Amino acid sequence: MTAGRTQTSRLPRVSKGTVGRAKGKPPAWVSAVRLVHPFPSFLVAGLTVALVRVADARAGAGLYAQLGLGMLLFQFAIGIANDVVDVEADAAAKPWKAIPRGVVSRRTATLGAAGCAGGGLLVTSTLETGPWLVGLAGLACGLSYDVYFKRTPSSWLPLAIALPLVPVWVFWAAGAWRGMLWWIFPLGAMLGLALHLANQAPDVAADRTVGVRGAAQRVGEFRARGIAVALFGVASTVAVVVLTFESRGAGSLAAVNAVFTALLAPRATALFGRDGLFGLLAGSTVVLAVVFLGAV
Repeated sequence: MTAGRTQTSRLPRVSKGTVGRAKGKPPAWVSAVRLVHPFPSFLVAGLTVALVRVADARAGAGLYAQLGLGMLLFQFAIGIANDVVDVEADAAAKPWKAIPRGVVSRRTATLGAAGCAGGGLLVTSTLETGPWLVGLAGLACGLSYDVYFKRTPSSWLPLAIALPLVPVWVFWAAGAWRGMLWWIFPLGAMLGLALHLANQAPDVAADRTVGVRGAAQRVGEFRARGIAVALFGVASTVAVVVLTFESRGAGSLAAVNAVFTALLAPRATALFGRDGLFGLLAGSTVVLAVVFLGAV
């Protein structure tokens, strides 16, 4: 299924003289930068770099650069592809975005997504076959979400699979796999679903009007937010229990992170804006991941 099947609206015609001056829209350069979805892209790339240190404190600068840049390019590709596929829907619901606004053409964006994907695969091509394939699988999860899963009840599935693959990728590439890492699959799946619901919640109303029927759209914005926080709580509780057997200090840090998140969650939107809950859970997930993997 493509965005074109759920939308009949056409792209608005935007004259060059109006680009960047439309009332209520951010500057044109801001729309262009948002095409790569900078917050989640740099967050995941930053987590990747941090995990290299966790996996192998003696890792060379080359591994940091290779995995960090490779992940950043993968995330850019996924973010751009998302906007390419959703261009008709965005023209109706989010006309400030780069493609429907006319700041970047759909063709240029498509080439940019392909270039970033190819660049990421090239940058990581000197990894062993196993880690390289894990990176490819993560990229495939993101692109499959953009192209198909986003509009289905299984919209949560790609992120639930992809999130655990990040530490798997890093630890395997660093030659530092440990048995305790198997816990990241159930924990990552729960956290991936939580992040997906939190990310989609602010757009539920707009998405419903253009025919998107993903997991968040089916349960509604309020329930999506509640389920996201609950899932983060369950994942954190499991992590605290597991960590307590390895390191009480790490378990305590994970517990503090969970309590801090629970206290802020009800006011996240008021404090941090419409995407505040997603930002809070994403940041807290990074902290939990670093604490958990640091105890391995």
